[in-house]
Amino acid sequence: MHYVSWDRTNRDALKLLAEDGPDILGVFEHDRAIVCGQHWELTSHPETGAVATSGGRDIVRTSDSLKRAKRIDVLVEDTPYAFIPETSKNWVVEGPDGAKVAQFTQDHNGVRKAILEFEGETALPPTHVAGLAWLSRSVLEARKMVTSTALIATLVFLSLFTAVVAVL
Repeated sequence: MHYVSWDRTNRDALKLLAEDGPDILGVFEHDRAIVCGQHWELTSHPETGAVATSGGRDIVRTSDSLKRAKRIDVLVEDTPYAFIPETSKNWVVEGPDGAKVAQFTQDHNGVRKAILEFEGETALPPTHVAGLAWLSRSVLEARKMVTSTALIATLVFLSLFTAVVAVL
Protein backbone atom coordinates (compact mmCIF):
# COMPACT_ATOMS: atom_id res chain seq x y z
CA MET A 1 0.00 0.00 0.00
CA HIS A 2 1.41 3.37 -1.06
CA TYR A 3 -1.28 5.62 0.43
CA VAL A 4 -4.60 5.72 2.25
CA SER A 5 -7.62 7.86 1.45
CA TRP A 6 -11.10 8.43 2.83
CA ASP A 7 -14.46 7.42 1.36
CA ARG A 8 -16.88 10.15 2.39
CA THR A 9 -20.01 8.55 0.92
CA ASN A 10 -21.45 8.44 4.44
CA ARG A 11 -20.16 11.56 6.22
CA ASP A 12 -21.15 10.15 9.60
CA ALA A 13 -19.06 7.00 9.06
CA LEU A 14 -15.94 7.74 7.01
CA LYS A 15 -14.17 4.71 5.58
CA LEU A 16 -10.39 4.60 5.57
CA LEU A 17 -9.35 2.94 2.32
CA ALA A 18 -6.10 1.29 1.32
CA GLU A 19 -5.25 3.47 -1.66
CA ASP A 20 -8.60 4.08 -3.46
CA GLY A 21 -10.21 0.88 -2.16
CA PRO A 22 -11.90 -1.50 -2.13
CA ASP A 23 -9.94 -2.64 0.98
CA ILE A 24 -11.29 -0.86 4.07
CA LEU A 25 -8.87 -0.42 6.98
CA GLY A 26 -11.40 1.17 9.31
CA VAL A 27 -14.67 3.03 9.71
CA PHE A 28 -14.48 6.29 11.67
CA GLU A 29 -17.35 8.14 13.29
CA HIS A 30 -17.00 11.34 15.31
CA ASP A 31 -16.12 9.71 18.62
CA ARG A 32 -15.44 6.07 17.77
CA ALA A 33 -13.99 3.82 15.11
CA ILE A 34 -13.61 0.19 14.17
CA VAL A 35 -10.10 -0.58 12.94
CA CYS A 36 -9.09 -4.15 12.08
CA GLY A 37 -12.04 -5.40 14.12
CA GLN A 38 -10.92 -3.39 17.15
CA HIS A 39 -13.20 -0.73 18.69
CA TRP A 40 -11.51 2.63 19.27
CA GLU A 41 -12.82 5.53 21.36
CA LEU A 42 -11.75 8.82 19.76
CA THR A 43 -11.20 12.16 21.45
CA SER A 44 -9.83 15.09 19.50
CA HIS A 45 -9.56 18.76 20.44
CA PRO A 46 -7.75 21.36 18.32
CA GLU A 47 -5.93 22.88 21.32
CA THR A 48 -5.22 19.90 23.57
CA GLY A 49 -4.46 17.08 21.14
CA ALA A 50 -6.03 13.73 20.35
CA VAL A 51 -6.35 10.27 21.86
CA ALA A 52 -7.64 6.98 20.48
CA THR A 53 -8.10 4.23 23.05
CA SER A 54 -9.17 0.61 22.91
CA GLY A 55 -9.98 -1.42 25.99
CA GLY A 56 -8.54 1.28 28.24
CA ARG A 57 -5.14 1.44 26.55
CA ASP A 58 -3.85 4.19 24.29
CA ILE A 59 -3.57 3.37 20.61
CA VAL A 60 -2.81 6.94 19.46
CA ARG A 61 -1.89 9.90 21.67
CA THR A 62 -0.65 13.44 21.27
CA SER A 63 -1.02 16.29 23.70
CA ASP A 64 0.27 18.88 21.24
CA SER A 65 -2.08 21.49 19.79
CA LEU A 66 -3.41 20.21 16.48
CA LYS A 67 -4.00 23.71 15.18
CA ARG A 68 -0.97 25.65 16.43
CA ALA A 69 1.98 23.38 17.23
CA LYS A 70 5.07 23.69 15.05
CA ARG A 71 5.74 19.99 15.60
CA ILE A 72 3.27 17.34 16.74
CA ASP A 73 4.79 14.42 18.62
CA VAL A 74 2.64 11.30 18.45
CA LEU A 75 2.71 7.86 20.05
CA VAL A 76 1.02 5.05 18.12
CA GLU A 77 1.06 1.87 20.20
CA ASP A 78 4.14 3.23 22.04
CA THR A 79 6.00 3.94 18.78
CA PRO A 80 7.00 7.61 18.46
CA TYR A 81 6.24 9.58 15.31
CA ALA A 82 6.50 13.29 14.57
CA PHE A 83 4.30 15.42 12.31
CA ILE A 84 6.47 18.23 10.98
CA PRO A 85 5.15 21.02 8.74
CA GLU A 86 7.39 21.68 5.75
CA THR A 87 5.14 24.61 4.83
CA SER A 88 1.84 25.80 6.25
CA LYS A 89 0.03 23.20 4.12
CA ASN A 90 2.52 20.35 3.58
CA TRP A 91 3.45 17.92 6.33
CA VAL A 92 6.02 15.15 6.76
CA VAL A 93 5.60 12.23 9.17
CA GLU A 94 8.87 11.03 10.66
CA GLY A 95 9.30 7.62 12.24
CA PRO A 96 11.21 6.71 15.42
CA ASP A 97 14.56 6.92 13.64
CA GLY A 98 13.83 10.38 12.19
CA ALA A 99 13.35 9.03 8.66
CA LYS A 100 10.41 10.17 6.56
CA VAL A 101 7.57 7.64 6.77
CA ALA A 102 4.75 9.54 5.07
CA GLN A 103 3.45 12.92 3.99
CA PHE A 104 0.13 14.71 3.67
CA THR A 105 -1.08 18.06 2.41
CA GLN A 106 -3.91 20.52 2.78
CA ASP A 107 -3.64 21.46 -0.92
CA HIS A 108 -5.83 19.95 -3.64
CA ASN A 109 -8.85 18.80 -1.60
CA GLY A 110 -6.56 17.95 1.33
CA VAL A 111 -9.23 17.97 4.02
CA ARG A 112 -11.88 16.25 1.92
CA LYS A 113 -9.60 13.49 0.65
CA ALA A 114 -6.94 13.69 3.40
CA ILE A 115 -4.56 11.35 1.59
CA LEU A 116 -1.66 10.05 3.67
CA GLU A 117 1.07 9.03 1.23
CA PHE A 118 3.82 6.65 2.34
CA GLU A 119 7.42 6.46 1.23
CA GLY A 120 7.09 3.53 -1.15
CA GLU A 121 5.31 0.36 -0.08
CA THR A 122 4.70 0.71 3.66
CA ALA A 123 5.54 -2.02 6.15
CA LEU A 124 3.74 -0.25 9.01
CA PRO A 125 1.17 -2.28 10.95
CA PRO A 126 -2.46 -1.51 9.95
CA THR A 127 -3.16 0.08 13.35
CA HIS A 128 -0.25 2.50 12.84
CA VAL A 129 -1.48 3.34 9.34
CA ALA A 130 -5.01 3.96 10.64
CA GLY A 131 -3.79 5.95 13.65
CA LEU A 132 -1.55 8.18 11.56
CA ALA A 133 -4.31 8.66 8.97
CA TRP A 134 -6.88 9.62 11.64
CA LEU A 135 -4.49 12.06 13.26
CA SER A 136 -3.40 13.60 9.94
CA ARG A 137 -7.07 14.19 9.09
CA SER A 138 -7.64 15.73 12.55
CA VAL A 139 -4.67 18.07 12.04
CA LEU A 140 -5.94 19.15 8.61
CA GLU A 141 -9.43 19.81 10.00
CA ALA A 142 -8.07 21.83 12.95
CA ARG A 143 -5.79 23.92 10.70
CA LYS A 144 -8.60 24.51 8.21
CA MET A 145 -10.80 25.88 11.03
CA VAL A 146 -8.11 28.47 11.89
CA THR A 147 -7.97 29.60 8.26
CA SER A 148 -11.77 29.70 7.94
CA THR A 149 -12.19 31.68 11.16
CA ALA A 150 -9.59 34.24 10.06
CA LEU A 151 -11.24 34.58 6.66
CA ILE A 152 -14.70 35.08 8.18
CA ALA A 153 -13.37 37.68 10.64
CA THR A 154 -11.70 39.57 7.80
CA LEU A 155 -14.88 39.55 5.72
CA VAL A 156 -16.96 40.80 8.67
CA PHE A 157 -14.45 43.58 9.31
CA LEU A 158 -14.43 44.62 5.64
CA SER A 159 -18.24 44.58 5.53
CA LEU A 160 -18.45 46.81 8.61
CA PHE A 161 -15.74 49.10 7.26
CA THR A 162 -17.57 49.42 3.93
CA ALA A 163 -20.84 50.19 5.72
CA VAL A 164 -19.20 52.91 7.85
CA VAL A 165 -17.50 54.48 4.83
CA ALA A 166 -20.79 54.43 2.89
CA VAL A 167 -22.56 56.25 5.75
CA LEU A 168 -19.89 58.96 5.87
